[in-house]
Amino acid sequence: MSDSVVQTRGLTMQFGGVTAVDNVDFSLRRNELRCLIGPNGAGKSTFFKCITGMLKATSGEVWINGHETTTWDPHQVARLGVGIKTQVPSVLDGFTVRENVWLAAHRVTAADGVASRVAEAMERLAVSSLANSMVGSLSHGERQRVELSMILASRPWLVLLDEPAAGLTAAEIATLGEIVTDISRDAAVVIVEHDMQFIRSIAGLVTVFAQGRILMEDQVDKVMADPRVREVYLGRKN
Repeated sequence: MSDSVVQTRGLTMQFGGVTAVDNVDFSLRRNELRCLIGPNGAGKSTFFKCITGMLKATSGEVWINGHETTTWDPHQVARLGVGIKTQVPSVLDGFTVRENVWLAAHRVTAADGVASRVAEAMERLAVSSLANSMVGSLSHGERQRVELSMILASRPWLVLLDEPAAGLTAAEIATLGEIVTDISRDAAVVIVEHDMQFIRSIAGLVTVFAQGRILMEDQVDKVMADPRVREVYLGRKN
């Protein structure tokens, strides 16, 4: 585990008689960008939820930065310096953009350092012009950027993103790719995603899930050229 900041050992998640994640061994290095892909029901989102503490695995172990976090809740995982973004934006609609980012920064830093973190995060995600807007009035893409700015305000060393491109326009996806690439310069990043255009734009190592297990791990071009991936992910054998 010396060079791994996230590792699972034999991770298994069962729902009744259904095994959603089946004995998965996974490892992520510091400052690595990793994409998790696979067809619906492949187990990737369930695996993500086990890492983040949203689900408690039936068996196996989760380790984050030397801590066994298998039974931890999401807020405990976040306190290790982990930024977590779920499929549904976790923002406060009745507050302004600045207030949302301020609350996120205030949880992890002293009061005298909050203002600079807020300004830096909003500038980095290009939401400074929306600072005084109520989050509830924003578009889906803008809300996604606000939540990412909230994550960056805590200056995490590990960022976990679940389908961040969902519901975005092509232009917004292109912008998101630039944002994720920028984030990966300072932090390790794990992304669960369906959008292959987005996956290709950020490259990195790709882990393919199928039937609850890891089918393969490789660079994106090799993954997409593999006949096994075409069969289980794209629905054809050639």
